[in-house]
Amino acid sequence: MRRVTIAALIVAIVFVGSVAFSESSYGLISPSKAIKVVKKSVPGDYSKLKLKAKLIKKPPKYISGFNTRGKIVRLRIKRPVYHVLVYDWNPSSSTYKMVIGEAWVDAVGGRFLCGAG
Repeated sequence: MRRVTIAALIVAIVFVGSVAFSESSYGLISPSKAIKVVKKSVPGDYSKLKLKAKLIKKPPKYISGFNTRGKIVRLRIKRPVYHVLVYDWNPSSSTYKMVIGEAWVDAVGGRFLCGAG
């Protein structure tokens, strides 16, 4: 009986520990959600573009680019962010499969921070 209780306690501690350190418990958005935020914030034709998002848990101290109003901004970052890269996916283009833009999305709040390209 005592072994079963100890085993159950160990399983409970391991489960709670894994939940406590998973990304979802921090409230981070998914990469696909970050891409949706970029598409919503920056209107345009995305049919010939490919977007990829990468989570950066320890971002650079500052990022710069254009905000949604078109003003140049320099933002101090303290929380995790998604760095979304925009690739030209038009086979007839001279910049095919090359990065033509970038954007930064707050990984906790899901807010568009800035972009360039």
